[in-house]
Amino acid sequence: MHEIHGTLLRISKETGLPVKKILDMLFFLRGGEVENNKLVQKLGVSKNVLNQVKQKLSDLFEPPSTVTALSGKGRELTDLLFPEGYRPEEELWVNLRDVRFIQIQKLLQKYKGLRPEPFRKYDQFTATVETTARRAALIDFFADVQGKNLLFLGDDDFTSVAVSAYGTAKTVSVLDIDERILRGIRTISDKDKFQIRCERYDARGELPKKFTGAFDVVFTDPPYTQTGISLFVSRAIEALDPANLAGRIYCCYGNSDRAKERFLPIYEVFGHSGLMIRWIFDKLNRYDGAESIGSTSSLFVCDVTPKTKPVIKGDYDGAIYTG
Repeated sequence: MHEIHGTLLRISKETGLPVKKILDMLFFLRGGEVENNKLVQKLGVSKNVLNQVKQKLSDLFEPPSTVTALSGKGRELTDLLFPEGYRPEEELWVNLRDVRFIQIQKLLQKYKGLRPEPFRKYDQFTATVETTARRAALIDFFADVQGKNLLFLGDDDFTSVAVSAYGTAKTVSVLDIDERILRGIRTISDKDKFQIRCERYDARGELPKKFTGAFDVVFTDPPYTQTGISLFVSRAIEALDPANLAGRIYCCYGNSDRAKERFLPIYEVFGHSGLMIRWIFDKLNRYDGAESIGSTSSLFVCDVTPKTKPVIKGDYDGAIYTG
């Protein structure tokens, strides 16, 4: 037992991957064969790091680094690692058997075909159906749905649909540059009578006056560049009702754990904007694709303060996308 933990500690130090992530990897592999790309998505680590860890475990577990399931010696050893009721990080806060959560997942799965193929020019990646349901469950858990005016600043993952399914929001609005996404959301809204307001908007342009100061909560999954996040957070701040001292912004950002320093400028964006980071849900969002960042991103939940202000005002003509 001590030998196993010692090995995991050493591998963690050498690769920079937390021990918890390595344990989660072993936990998933114990359950049966898991295809490598699916394992990347479930763990939220890059394929490169995952393969490094597997290689370093090859002398302890069989078969070697190409393993997609544990058996024999590896299964026997890992039986000692997990206490009864062990839960991987992806199950940290949401009850996967909650009836409402399951219903929303089924709704999203039903309309999955309406989600367009991602446009790389807009830094789009498709979040999993479970991710979209988790986002909505989290927003509702924090009482940011019932009676609230919510804005989704970009919504290629249809999170507005999942939130609307709770049936308790005062209003739900979507602004997106991609008309394909808006068409899909409008179709669902009409069929299920969600009354989601959709309008085309390029965040590089000034926020329309009718959306300024009109919302209690803004959710955004912006381009993963410092300027992209600065711009989208600035628009989100302008959209918040300044009279609501409990205004809140949900913002996603993803990056590889092997380049943690790239998170630092993102913290600076929130600091310069006068926002308080209330929570960070590490690796909450899972995507199809985006293997370079582990097919995942974190969710920042930020509260307004008396010093909250947009860093960027008016039109913006600089580069915001990774391409």
